[in-house]
Amino acid sequence: MKNTATEILNPLPGVTIHADRARRRVSVRVRPGPAAHGPLRELLYRVLNAYEKRFTVSIAGVPFCFLPDAADHITAQPGTGAGGRLNICRDCRLRHACPGPGGPFFRRPDAGLRPVLAVPSEIVFEVNRKCNLACRVCSSRHLQEELSLPRVKRELARARRLGIKNVRFTGGEPFLHPRLLEMLSAARKNGFYVLVNTNATLLTPSLIKKAAPLMDNVLVSLQGWDAASDAAETGAAGLFAAKLRNIKALRRAVTTLRLGTVISAALPGVLDKYLGLAAGLQADIWELYRPMAGASPGRGREVTPALLRGLADRLETAAGTKPQVLFANPAPLCLFPARQAPLFLGARFDDGHTRLVLDPRGFYKPSYYIQKDLGRDLMAAWNSPWLKKLDKAGYAQGCRACVFRLRCLGGSRFLAGADGARRGGRDPWLRSGLTARK
Repeated sequence: MKNTATEILNPLPGVTIHADRARRRVSVRVRPGPAAHGPLRELLYRVLNAYEKRFTVSIAGVPFCFLPDAADHITAQPGTGAGGRLNICRDCRLRHACPGPGGPFFRRPDAGLRPVLAVPSEIVFEVNRKCNLACRVCSSRHLQEELSLPRVKRELARARRLGIKNVRFTGGEPFLHPRLLEMLSAARKNGFYVLVNTNATLLTPSLIKKAAPLMDNVLVSLQGWDAASDAAETGAAGLFAAKLRNIKALRRAVTTLRLGTVISAALPGVLDKYLGLAAGLQADIWELYRPMAGASPGRGREVTPALLRGLADRLETAAGTKPQVLFANPAPLCLFPARQAPLFLGARFDDGHTRLVLDPRGFYKPSYYIQKDLGRDLMAAWNSPWLKKLDKAGYAQGCRACVFRLRCLGGSRFLAGADGARRGGRDPWLRSGLTARK
């Protein structure tokens, strides 16, 4: 696209792309036409890959199942068609929001349609709850239980048969688990994309050498920008230098390196120091997390929507640069200008919307925070009425017409009281009368 404020393109018959650089929006409209589905699908993915880090990309005119792994970009709204006429509809997680199979995309033999989230996109193995640190922001309560290697291997085999692509290992501190390397090796042999969450303080050159070939994506908890702030947040002094050395070694050894920081009231005052550190460590992504008040005993209530808006205002100009900065857990997107949406992952990876967590006590649950026991069977947990009801709960009046609905998902179900009587309640930041984003 040319460097103009707005531009309209027609790259394929029946496809119009409207780029509004001032508003950081790329809108794609697809009309029934002669374009084959293969080239159309390829074009839409090319647009997403090129622009979604810097722009809000919305796609209208195709059903969710046309782009099942990018359905949150599709703006189809409920109530405009007749649903449930295809076999794939029964397994689609978004059938309640789909306009239905009345259009030409459902009738074409080359459609290649697949149900959205018939299985989780990721399984998280919470291998333990032990840790060598005592972070004020940590929601993990100490437990003696840990996942066994045979159990992990069984779940990996089941996930592979189901076609699940991503698995994540976390804790506690997962490198305290005596069989972690064997678990990582089993995941690699099964062909998964392997993610690992760690505080990186226990790593050694030898351990990194063994673990790195078994990991694709590593997220390192970074709760301080220097030795003093790190010690204050983690409750352990003298480990910051080792953490930095290990992060640099991981950077050389793995494909994707991410850093993660829980937001505090003090963060705006040291934001540039964190940004400088993340850039110096050559991180691909720096993730910021809204604290889960009540789950993180030392953090939460002092972080307000106004504080997040201030951070987003300062980070808006950094969209598309490296490291990419993302607000990586639930916050209602209607609290922020629409042009800032590329900064927010929303709630997609929380609260059981796209993934499940295997607790060290042996049962599946919706998220790290929601301790609901969904049972020991992966698909029974995924298809449980409790989880499906949670998935639909908590919207405000304007949410269902919002272009960001499938990214925002009404904010945090945990903070809405999912573990208690208010399971269908709203995120406390989601006010009545908020205007839907068009």
